[in-house]
Amino acid sequence: MKLDLRAALQRDILTGDGAMGTYLYQMGFPVGISYEELNLLRPETVAEVHRRYFEAGARLIETNTFSANREKLSKYGLEGDVEAINRAGVELARKVVGKDAYVVGAIGSIRAGKRKNVRTADVEESLREQISILLDSPVDGLMLETFYDLEELQLALRIIRSMSDLPVICQFANEGTGSTQDGVPLQEAFLRLRDEGADVIGFNCRVGPNGILRSMEKLTPLAGVPFSAFPNAGLPDYVDGQYTYAATPQYFAESALRFADLGARIIG
Repeated sequence: MKLDLRAALQRDILTGDGAMGTYLYQMGFPVGISYEELNLLRPETVAEVHRRYFEAGARLIETNTFSANREKLSKYGLEGDVEAINRAGVELARKVVGKDAYVVGAIGSIRAGKRKNVRTADVEESLREQISILLDSPVDGLMLETFYDLEELQLALRIIRSMSDLPVICQFANEGTGSTQDGVPLQEAFLRLRDEGADVIGFNCRVGPNGILRSMEKLTPLAGVPFSAFPNAGLPDYVDGQYTYAATPQYFAESALRFADLGARIIG
């Protein structure tokens, strides 16, 4: 019988999946569309991405719901499909992995580091709607990822904790500095999130494995709250008319070992 996610984190290091949007782009879907709408339009393609990550060894699978909130979907005229897209996202991931992996509902930042682009009341309303739908679906936990500001991440975490005791993973996108974009030192930010009920806290996206390593090395581990690390490939180089990335699979594997040494229990 599969352990619940909290128990699993105490016993094992879990391998997370990779980015959904990047994979869909590589499959020929252009930038500028709603990748989350593909849960409805191309469910077999989304399921195939989940399947490939699972077969590669990922045992923590994120739903294709990163931007599936009313505020982001309204840019495509999809604000009326918030519930359908989120429910389909969970269903597709769960169908592929069954009970053999943990499915977490992915929730992204609405402001994306732009502090004045959306009113706080609208941010809260959009987060509450998406969170409520995901919590009413068969997820093992929720992933709050690519948040730049502690304020918005705390808001999302508080909404979840007012509704549920499910495990919550909180992740910042950080530029390699020692603080969040709204000026809170990372150690203090992690402590505040722990005190508000986060189960795992870490980083994703932006600066690649080395940048996340630099940020993690500045932190003191928190008792009972492990780290997570989901780096991207870092910034590309432009060589002979093509964008290339210096990060290799071996580099990622070596970085994963270092993440584990620093206390990460989920590495994607």
